[in-house]
Amino acid sequence: MTVAENICDLADANLIESIREHARWQSPCEMVEENGMLLVAGATDLPGGYKNCAARVDPDLPARDAVARAKEFFRSRNRGFSMLVRESRDQDMEDTVKDQGFVQRSASPCMLIDAPLSVPTIMRGIHVETFSQERHIRDATLINAEAYQSLGLPAVETHAMFAQSARIAARNLIGCVAYRDQQPLATALAIQSPGCIGVYWVGTATQAQRMGLASICTALVTNAGFTDGAKVVTLQASSFGEPVYQRLGYRTYDRQKWYLHIEKPR
Repeated sequence: MTVAENICDLADANLIESIREHARWQSPCEMVEENGMLLVAGATDLPGGYKNCAARVDPDLPARDAVARAKEFFRSRNRGFSMLVRESRDQDMEDTVKDQGFVQRSASPCMLIDAPLSVPTIMRGIHVETFSQERHIRDATLINAEAYQSLGLPAVETHAMFAQSARIAARNLIGCVAYRDQQPLATALAIQSPGCIGVYWVGTATQAQRMGLASICTALVTNAGFTDGAKVVTLQASSFGEPVYQRLGYRTYDRQKWYLHIEKPR
């Protein structure tokens, strides 16, 4: 295995771990990992990634069997769901879900970097705090509840994901929040897996757009990951975030897609 293949595998493993970690944050939430599948029925019935979703974790599991297991799991819970597809690993899965009428919900580049970043200059009047208290989780939630509406995620869903703020704070996540005085303006956090961290929930409040704060938070969390021993840092970018991460030095190694399935009424 080449070095490039190894870091791509580490980054992909972090993507899978991020699904597990988001499930641990939610309550109520049911996570089942067996027979080659990772299945999550989250705190709400939103049929999307990290809420109600399925991912194949055994590459030898035939795609039709994977889809059948996911359908059975969510049918018994009366929920729709989304299936994860990675272009480099799941071509058979993509063919199968398309054949079975799943609808592509989203597509985004999977990106990585294998060396620390230069942190952009932090402007006068802004200070950045690393996650150390529950209030940092609450402040990050407020930022992202607003920011992610532009990507189609209702604010109520972000609040549901982070409702157990004490539980999340106890996970000792790497993360930061940028403030002007006491006003939270931007944030990013990281999820750890062996040899890798993944940057997630990068968000900026509307009033702080175009101030470069997302870049600052991303760079700080990225570098904290390397300090903590990561060999590679990864993220999945929105259309808004992709050019920001490219300017920082992240490069694309794969693409992830989420395919939606809603069970027809019987």
